Amino acid sequence: MTFNRPTDQSDLSFMGVIKWTGWRPAMESNTRQSLEVIKDIYNIDQLLSGKEYIRELVHRLATTLDVKYVMVGHAIEPERKSIQTDFLWANQGFTDNVVYSLEDTPCTQVLCGTRVACYSMNVQQEFPKDQMLKDMNVQSYLGAPFLHTDGRLIGLLVIMDDKPFASTELPTAIVEFFAARIGTEYRRLAAEDSLKRINESLERLVDERTNELQKAFASLQATQKQLISQEKLATIGRITFGIAHELKNPLNIIINASELLLDDDLDKESHLRAAEMIQQHSVRASEIITNMLKQARQDTSQEPEWIDFSALVERALDMFLRSISDIDLKTALVQKINITPRVQARLVDAPAMERVFINIIDNALYALNEKFQRNRTSFVPELQVELTPGKTLCRLTVRDNGIGIPQNHLPNVCDEFYTTKPPGEGTGLGLWIAKQNVEKNRGSFQILSKENEFTQITIELPSAPRTAEVSL
Repeated sequence: MTFNRPTDQSDLSFMGVIKWTGWRPAMESNTRQSLEVIKDIYNIDQLLSGKEYIRELVHRLATTLDVKYVMVGHAIEPERKSIQTDFLWANQGFTDNVVYSLEDTPCTQVLCGTRVACYSMNVQQEFPKDQMLKDMNVQSYLGAPFLHTDGRLIGLLVIMDDKPFASTELPTAIVEFFAARIGTEYRRLAAEDSLKRINESLERLVDERTNELQKAFASLQATQKQLISQEKLATIGRITFGIAHELKNPLNIIINASELLLDDDLDKESHLRAAEMIQQHSVRASEIITNMLKQARQDTSQEPEWIDFSALVERALDMFLRSISDIDLKTALVQKINITPRVQARLVDAPAMERVFINIIDNALYALNEKFQRNRTSFVPELQVELTPGKTLCRLTVRDNGIGIPQNHLPNVCDEFYTTKPPGEGTGLGLWIAKQNVEKNRGSFQILSKENEFTQITIELPSAPRTAEVSL
């Protein structure tokens, strides 16, 4: 259908889908009026969109075309045997939406095609089984489908009236044009709804995964804390076993000296010597217990403090070497100890650094013992501990000539839960904890090793000149 564009050049760019080139002569006088009708329908608030836009468009179609019924609806998938109205205008106002069967209705013709289906009069006679047409006293019917971009049907736009259409050409063009416009809104609504569902699905998935990760992380933290505690208790347990033996000697001397003091015939010199022995070995026993308690305590200052690192290393080393239960290894062990006195380190967590040192010594003695058990006759176990000061850093080096670490394991030995020890003999947390605690104290941790030859661990920590005041 073609019509001439109005001579006054009024803006009808919205009619891009309809080319106006000419009315038949009998209708030329109605051209301007027809264009004004279309323009009035289209001239909807452009801020409206989606359902609001379609609702207003239905209202405009009904009032401008002066029809009793306007319906926009979609076929119910997948059978498409019924229509669900989304917007229904009846008797000068919107009414409740309905679902109705398509069988023997003119809507079937719309859904089956891609063009307008028009019955300008006597539509009830054409579809005598359509009860809704009778109930609504519909005489004329005009419907057009709106489609997906690939041609699949979305729904339909229908106008109906209780009187015949005076003319069909203009209403047909209008219904076809605005059905396409409604289709655009439906496609946009479907895209927005699909995007919303995808977003909701993603949000649920993210929430679920976040909850799972939070639970897994909490479980991991609990397990990690438990394993760290077990690792620490295992170290303390090994130390305690050796310390118990060490305590027996001063305690036996104290007991024997006490018995001497109970002797009324004891001379003054022997009495004084027995008292000195009790005092001396009581102090020694107290030192052993105090050192062990200091190593075991959990509290930290959380603020950097100057620590006599030399005293800390000497105390931990003495306590651990005394705890060696294998007498043969203890006797054969060559100790090369070079600890510079009064080296001060600025530490956040001094007890943690003491545990680091004990853990490193524990690993060194394990490596030495493994090699010693293989060759007791010719192997000489050697442990080197050196602490040297610097201007801004102090360096602690622990080296053993034990079994060493295979090169393929060396890059991973400080990873969490990674161990080179046989099952049941290690948790894989010792060196990881050591490295974490060194870094917590703003230090560096380095490990070098060659299988069956040596392992050397070097720790550097913030230090100060030896003349600075020391806080113990």
